[in-house]
Amino acid sequence: MPDNRYASASKKCDIVMKGGITSGIVYPRAVTRLAQEYRFQSIGGTSAGAIAAAITAAAEYRRHNGEIVFDQMNEIPDWLGAKSLAGPGSNLFQLFQPQNRMSGLFRVASAFLAYSGWRRWWTLARALWMDATIGALPGLAVLVLLWRSHPVAAILLGVLIAGTGKLLGALAGVALRASRLPKNHFGLCPGYAEPQPGQPVTLIEWLNNKINFLAGHPSDKPLTFGDLRRAEVTLKMMSTCLTLGHPYTLPFDTSEFYFSPLEMSAYFPKPVVDWMVQHPAKVSEHHEKVDSTGLVPWPAADDLPVIVATRMSLSFPFLFCAVPLYAVDWTRRRRTTEEPPAAKRVPGDALNHDELRRPEVIWFSDGGICSNFPLHLFDSPLPRWPTFGLDLCDERADHPDSHLWMPQNNQGGIAQGWKRWSSTGTAALSFAGSIVDAARNWTDNLQTMVPGYRDRIVHIYLTKKEGGLNLNMPTEVVQGIAGYGEQAGEKLADHFLRGVDNGKPTPMAWDNHRWIRYRSTMEVLADSLSRFANSLEHPEPGDRTYSELIKREAGDPPHSYRFTEEQREFARDSTRQVGDLGQEMGDYDLSEGAPRPKPGLRVRPQF
Repeated sequence: MPDNRYASASKKCDIVMKGGITSGIVYPRAVTRLAQEYRFQSIGGTSAGAIAAAITAAAEYRRHNGEIVFDQMNEIPDWLGAKSLAGPGSNLFQLFQPQNRMSGLFRVASAFLAYSGWRRWWTLARALWMDATIGALPGLAVLVLLWRSHPVAAILLGVLIAGTGKLLGALAGVALRASRLPKNHFGLCPGYAEPQPGQPVTLIEWLNNKINFLAGHPSDKPLTFGDLRRAEVTLKMMSTCLTLGHPYTLPFDTSEFYFSPLEMSAYFPKPVVDWMVQHPAKVSEHHEKVDSTGLVPWPAADDLPVIVATRMSLSFPFLFCAVPLYAVDWTRRRRTTEEPPAAKRVPGDALNHDELRRPEVIWFSDGGICSNFPLHLFDSPLPRWPTFGLDLCDERADHPDSHLWMPQNNQGGIAQGWKRWSSTGTAALSFAGSIVDAARNWTDNLQTMVPGYRDRIVHIYLTKKEGGLNLNMPTEVVQGIAGYGEQAGEKLADHFLRGVDNGKPTPMAWDNHRWIRYRSTMEVLADSLSRFANSLEHPEPGDRTYSELIKREAGDPPHSYRFTEEQREFARDSTRQVGDLGQEMGDYDLSEGAPRPKPGLRVRPQF
C-alpha cells in the first residue's frame, strides 16, 4: 500500500538546492518532510546540491508512477555518516577515491578535508614523510661532517638545515604531485571506478545505483531527462565551462558538443556510456565539414542520463576531475591559398585552407563556480506555487544556539550578510578567499535579498565542524545536520501551508508571498513599459519610429530578421497596445509602498 503521508500530497512546489558537501546530508530529510505535503514540479541543483536534486527527481518520478520511495531517501544521511566497512572513516569519506597517480596528493588534501587537530598533522606527516626525509639529508650530512671537529656547531647547523630541508622537501613533494594535475584532467578523483571486491564504492557508482533504485529502473536503463519530462518533473543543474568562460544549464539546449566514449568510461559505468553512444543528437549540416573521428555527438536533452548531468555539476575544482567535452571553434581563421602552412602548430593557430575542422577539448567544472544558489531557475513574475531554497551558512557568533532562521516579517532578510576576518596571520588568506567568493557569488547574494525571494529561504547555520568540505564527520554530527534538514522542511511547510512559525501565527504565509511578488512585479513593469512607450514613438531626430520599422515595405532596409506578413500584423497591433499601456502606467506612481529593494528587469542570455 502506498504511504499515505506521501501519496496524499496535493500541493505543488519547486526546490533549488545549494552547493556544499553538507547539502548531501541536509537535503534528503528536508525533501522527505516537504514531500508529505508537496509534489515537486521543478528541482534545481548545483555542485554537491545536484546530488540531492537528482535523488529527489528520481523519487518524485517514482511517485508519479504510483510507487512511494521517499522513506529510502530518509536513510541516506544515516548511511553517509556511518563508519565505512571498506576503509577508514565514514562512508561519505570513502566515496571519494583518487586516481592511482594522484593518491599521494589526495592523502595531503584529505588531511584538510577529513581531519582536524593532531590527526591532521599526523595524516600530513604520513603523506609527506619520504619527501621530508630527503629534504633533511643535507642537514644530516652537515651533522656527520662537522661532528668530530665542531660538535656544537654540527648540532646547531645540522638541525637548522635539516628542519628547513624537511619543510622545503615537503613543499617540493606537494608541488611535484600537483604538476601532474593537467595530465589527470585537473583533479584528484574521477568520481568513478569499476567496483572491485573489498574496495569502497565510488561516488558515481553509488549515486547511479541510488538513482536507478529510486526511479525503479534496471541498471542498464539510466534515468533520463526525457523520462522525467514525461512524468511532469523538471530537473535542471548548473555547470561551468571554463574554456568558454560562462555557466551552462543542464541539460543543454544546443547540439554543438561531442564526447569521447573512451574518456567517458573513466567517469561513468558502462551502461551509461553505452546509452550515450546509442543516443547521439542529430548534428546540423555544417557539422558535416567536421572531422569527428573517435567522437560522438552529445545526446539531446531528453536522452541525457541524469547521472551525467549530476557529475558535470559537482566537479568541485581539483577534488574532482574536470569533465572533457569537445566542440568546434568556428572563429578560427583559415589561411588563404597564398599563405604557407605553419611550420609549427600551436593551440588555436589558423587552419590550412583545405583542412577539416576538428573538435577541440573544452573543460566543464563545478556549477558553483558561477552560481552556487541558482534561485532564478524556475521563477516566473507571478508564481503559481512556491520555489523553496535552503541556504547553508556559517554559524553566527551572536546566535550560537540558533541553527535555523527564516524571515519573520516583510523586512526580514533585507540586510546584507557580512564577511569578517580578524587581524591574525590567517587574515590575508581570509581576505583572498573573500575576493573569490565575491566574484562567484555576488549575483546569488543579491538575489537572496530581493522581495519575494528572501522570504522563501531557510538559512541553516553550521559550525566549522559541520559545514565546508568536512568529509569525515562523526556520526552524531551527521545526524544533527540531517535533523536540521527535517526542521527546515517543517518550517517551510508551516509558513506556506499553515501560516505559523514555532506554533505562532506569522504574516509570512503563501498569500503574503504572492502579494509581494505581484506588488514588486507591477512596479518593475510600470518602469519598464513606460520607458518602452517613450522610446517607441520618440526616436532621435532623423531616426524612424519603431512603428515605421514594423510597417516598412519588403524592399526597405534593414533586411534581417523580418516578420512574416501574419507576424507583422500582430506585432503592429500588439506593439501599439503595449505602448498605450506603458504610457498609462507611466502616469501612475506604483513605487510608493512597494517592497524593497527594487528588483531590476534586464535582458540577459539564457544559459
